Amino acid sequence: TIINDILDFSKIEAGKMDIEAFSFDLCLVFEEVAEMMAPRAEEKGLDLVVRYPAGSPRFFVGDGDRIRQVVTNLMGNAVKFTNAGHVLITAECGIEDAFAEVKISVSDTGIGIAPDKTTLLFQQFTQADSSTTRRYGGTGLGLAISKKLVELMGGSIYLESTEGVG
Repeated sequence: TIINDILDFSKIEAGKMDIEAFSFDLCLVFEEVAEMMAPRAEEKGLDLVVRYPAGSPRFFVGDGDRIRQVVTNLMGNAVKFTNAGHVLITAECGIEDAFAEVKISVSDTGIGIAPDKTTLLFQQFTQADSSTTRRYGGTGLGLAISKKLVELMGGSIYLESTEGVG
């Protein structure tokens, strides 16, 4: 995983990352990622919740594999940094002039992040503080890659957090 992250980051930085466009089921992407995260969440006693509103479009044209990668990074972090409570992934879909806009949110009841540290998280090889690296592990690449991928697909990514709340 670390090697793949480094290779992905290198491709992005070199301008060699290809974003593809094909039909995919966003709800299925959520369900597959949740299923992959379920054993770790269950180990920790966490509720893992997928909220995909009924009547929302499910099929989109875009790079479903890269969206899966971003969702996996976000949910993986949420599970990693949550010791009790839940991790929730939500989709909010809107359609205007045959174009869909989707807001994907991952929220948790985890450790949260201090306001002065939030801007650091989307930088490569950076984590909120060095003690989390020792306690929780990780390279500090997942969110940097996620940010770059989302931007390559024409989107944006941001973080809202309250320390001690999630």
